[in-house]
Amino acid sequence: MRARAAAKKRATHRAAGVAFVLLALGGAVRASCALAEGPIPAGRPPEWGLEAGYGFSVHLNPGPTDTELLVVTPTLGVRLSSHLEYVASGTLEGYLEPSGSYFVGLMPVGARIAIGTGPVAPFANVGLGFGWTDLDRTLEISRRFNFRVEAGVGVRVPAAGDPGAWTVRVRFFHTSNAGTMYPNLGLNQVVVTGGWRFKTGS
Repeated sequence: MRARAAAKKRATHRAAGVAFVLLALGGAVRASCALAEGPIPAGRPPEWGLEAGYGFSVHLNPGPTDTELLVVTPTLGVRLSSHLEYVASGTLEGYLEPSGSYFVGLMPVGARIAIGTGPVAPFANVGLGFGWTDLDRTLEISRRFNFRVEAGVGVRVPAAGDPGAWTVRVRFFHTSNAGTMYPNLGLNQVVVTGGWRFKTGS
């Protein structure tokens, strides 16, 4: 019972941490928008993207599992202001280690903030979502349905003539069942991706 209570407390702390990150991001957006017009022009149509890359485990809890994965991430960004976008994305992950494993998920709640005012735009993002996996054979994951929290930083570099833009991004993934089944250590990973974004009609 004590272990379960402690796990519930940790899950509550994680949720509070996510809420803090979202509030901090919102505050940063308002401050940056007050300072200068950003790199996302008014009237810009939705921007689609596709990224691919490689990831690996980082051990932030007692879980022993080492993972290596290949990731494909489709994205959709919708302008909210000159600095801020609403972002929805998917994730398709195939695992080299544990061999043959997978994770398929959706991130319907997300935001991306562009930093600075130039065409080459550093950015930061956060996202919340869920997915299905067979990583329940590891000690960190206890069930097939799990939740995913991600945070990342990257840079968007427009192509010549602005038909689209190249992106490079580093993300942190935390995957767990949010305390709906125990044990619930969760899996933590770092993922590096590169990709291409294009606007509707380009």
